[in-house]
Amino acid sequence: MRCLIIDDDIPTIEALVEIIDWHRYGIAKVVTAYNMQHAIKLYEEAVPDLIICDIEMPRGSGIDMIKWVRDERGYEGGFIFFTCHQSFEFAATAISYHADNYLVKPLDKNKLEEALEKSIDKLKQKREMGEYSKLGQSWLKNKDVIENSFWKDVLSSSIPSRADIIQGEIVKRELTINAERAYTLLLISIPSSGIEMNWQPSLLLTALSNICSEIMFDRVNHHRVISYQVDHVFYTAIVVEEGQVEHLKQKSELIIMHCKQYFKCTATCYIGEPLSIAKLAQTKQALEGMDASNIIFRGIVQYQNDPFNYAESDSYMLDIDQFSLLFIQREKLQIINKLRKELETLSEQNRLDSFTLHSIKEDFLQVVYSYLTRNHIQAHRLFVSETAQQLSHHAERSIFDFIKWAHMLTEQTIISVNAAQQSEGVVDKAKRFIQENYMKDLTREDVAASVFLTSDYFSKVFKNETGLTIREYLNEWRINQAKQLLVESSKSISVIAMETGFDSMSYFSTVFKKLTGETPNSYRARHK
Repeated sequence: MRCLIIDDDIPTIEALVEIIDWHRYGIAKVVTAYNMQHAIKLYEEAVPDLIICDIEMPRGSGIDMIKWVRDERGYEGGFIFFTCHQSFEFAATAISYHADNYLVKPLDKNKLEEALEKSIDKLKQKREMGEYSKLGQSWLKNKDVIENSFWKDVLSSSIPSRADIIQGEIVKRELTINAERAYTLLLISIPSSGIEMNWQPSLLLTALSNICSEIMFDRVNHHRVISYQVDHVFYTAIVVEEGQVEHLKQKSELIIMHCKQYFKCTATCYIGEPLSIAKLAQTKQALEGMDASNIIFRGIVQYQNDPFNYAESDSYMLDIDQFSLLFIQREKLQIINKLRKELETLSEQNRLDSFTLHSIKEDFLQVVYSYLTRNHIQAHRLFVSETAQQLSHHAERSIFDFIKWAHMLTEQTIISVNAAQQSEGVVDKAKRFIQENYMKDLTREDVAASVFLTSDYFSKVFKNETGLTIREYLNEWRINQAKQLLVESSKSISVIAMETGFDSMSYFSTVFKKLTGETPNSYRARHK
């Protein structure tokens, strides 16, 4: 066999040639190149069985080299990378182009020999496969494609979930699948919010499929590994025969570890119950449902029939009054920080289930809508963009998604209120001042001062625009608030009078009857 070593560092090449007993691995000739152009020339003279290549080189990188030999020359020989520092992007590309190994300098002799042994073993297996006729090879490849298509159709319910129809499909597609055996479905989930790197979706799905195939079946592109995407979640489904489930949990944990190490993402594995092929589509839907309701138990292995271990406690309620005050004060940062802290505390206590997160979302929306209503802004006009709707749709998937949605909602709300108030006239500003301070002992001088005008002048402006004096408008607003308290609370009438800004019970009753035609007691009795 022939080996080609490529590196722009001459001492490294010389060391590699000297320290390895190449004949031990059946390699009779080792040739060296110091850049990609030289390597291509040597490749064209005699195709090597194995290529060992540095990634970072001038005038063409190792990634360029593997793309050239794989894509343009259809090279199926061994390929080992080495580099001065680890790069997750390089590692992912190496996996996608079927590199045998990825080593970090300074090279460890034992690790390099292990990598060589693994590459040579793969080469021998390919040589054995080469003994088949071209027709036989084509049939084997086509068989994998057909079986992969069969499992995709089963999991998507394209094949009806009936044993007789499934058996008929197996026969029609000439597959050697035992329909009477039990199969276990393993589902790996990676939400986009749990991915730290900027991945192309197609590349991530390919890399996930390859690494899951390697771990589960010791080969890439296995026909029982199906990767797909639903909304912002990346899934890989693996169909495992009954006799292969012994170490399923350990292999699942290995997949989680490799996803974190190489792809910088958080994977969660769900293991279904051993069932017939006819029930696998139903199992897939159930596992996807588990994943959709999983807020805090990420990065672990979860069995289908084991409920999430939430702590038992009283139901959680958002402090609506406190958040309402923060919106009035327009404390955007405090709103988001308080939300994040409360969600993280619930998560640490194992209390943040999907129902609790949904309730918090509804309570937060109530605060926002109430604040917008007080400022005469229509919410449905504010959150109609596609981005806003997507954030709302995914808000209940995780704490990260929830905070992202809440930040958008808070930002848009306060910006809109600021814009509306900047464009309002002096009378509108005065009305808002009255509505926010009606419980205090307000005078017309106080109201005029809020818009920086004299009381005599502003009183005329206010009366001309509203038809009411400042005192009449103030009393109307106070009585409207009192009517609400009379119906919705059990507070005494004297307390309600005081809370709505009246300095005496008798004056409150006089004004109330003048504006409503009945006493406070009568109004409460009629509406309770």
